[in-house]
Amino acid sequence: MWGNIIGAGLIMVGSVGLGFYFSAKENFRVRDLAEFKKALLILSSEIDFMRSTLAEACKNIAKRTDGGVGEIFENFSNLLAQGEGETAYQLWLTALDAARNSTFLASEDRLVLEDFGKTLGYLDKEMQKNAITYAVAYIDEKTTALQKAADKNKRMYHSLGIAGGLLVTVVLW
Repeated sequence: MWGNIIGAGLIMVGSVGLGFYFSAKENFRVRDLAEFKKALLILSSEIDFMRSTLAEACKNIAKRTDGGVGEIFENFSNLLAQGEGETAYQLWLTALDAARNSTFLASEDRLVLEDFGKTLGYLDKEMQKNAITYAVAYIDEKTTALQKAADKNKRMYHSLGIAGGLLVTVVLW
């Protein structure tokens, strides 16, 4: 009897936890996109005013951003400093791949960042700033949409976690 009650409690805790996790996952993605926006705006100012190398600019960005985004720019800066004969785009892709598990970015976010990486160290100052503007506009649009979806879906995920836990508990009881 006590085993059934403890099992039912664990199932409920687990399913409610999953509901809260999926609810928070969208907010984590919004946070990562906001950090990328911050990083891109810092890069834009580095291009305009500091006139530092791409490796130095990325090192500065890494110091001023949090989480996986800072890790991406730190890895990219280190790869650029090593200069193993690869293009900046290839090094950017390597840095994105290395931090894949430390961000909550979706594949569509990653595609935009990969496209942005094609401009790194390749185009002139104005074209790089245009690429940054495009990426920031995408982030703004996506962040707004995700925030609305997160607010709408939060209650649904919580309810599904509770209802799913109750369903599994009743079926297994």
